Amino acid sequence: MSRNESTRRINVAAEKLLHSLKSTSASRFNAAKRLAAKDRALTRVTAFTSAYLIILTALPYFMKLPQEVTDNLSLLTVVFSIIVLVSSLLQYSSGDVVSAEQHHRAGLEMSEIARELAIKLPVILETELLAMTGRYTATLQKYSINHDDVDFARYQMENPEKYPWLTWSGRLSIRVQTFAVKHLFSTILLAVTVLLVVLVFGYAYPSRIHSP
Repeated sequence: MSRNESTRRINVAAEKLLHSLKSTSASRFNAAKRLAAKDRALTRVTAFTSAYLIILTALPYFMKLPQEVTDNLSLLTVVFSIIVLVSSLLQYSSGDVVSAEQHHRAGLEMSEIARELAIKLPVILETELLAMTGRYTATLQKYSINHDDVDFARYQMENPEKYPWLTWSGRLSIRVQTFAVKHLFSTILLAVTVLLVVLVFGYAYPSRIHSP
């Protein structure tokens, strides 16, 4: 193999490694943001639903309500209690804060390797390439948790020039997927809030018993 062919082979391998470093580090950063946002959303669901639970429990003491209405409100307090329990367990068991930190650290280390590799291109020695490949592999092993497909899909959407084969239907599917993941728990909180407002002002308040 001639020297030029060897250099070209090394440069091609370096370009592939640089692409992997950039896409993986960006996906890890996306995962860190997603998990941190999920943890904050679960905290909001737990906190607000707990407050709503207190409001429903105290409502019969501030309004004189028919027994049927009071019983229905009591049933809804059970539903709200289940929501609080589930959201608390999800937040506790998922460990999203720790995972987000690991993803962020992994992204930082990979970004550092990518910057060094970009500086050395297009002239890089095979030994240097092997060393950086080893550092990349070591980083992957160090942070064994992996990002989700939605995190890589978000990177693809942010860099359409690198993925020209994505069709419009594929882009639409990615947008729907990322939107659903991002706003799932916020949507749940919104639904719970709307339900509370309807219960208080559309059901309990009109049903109150006026004192003579």
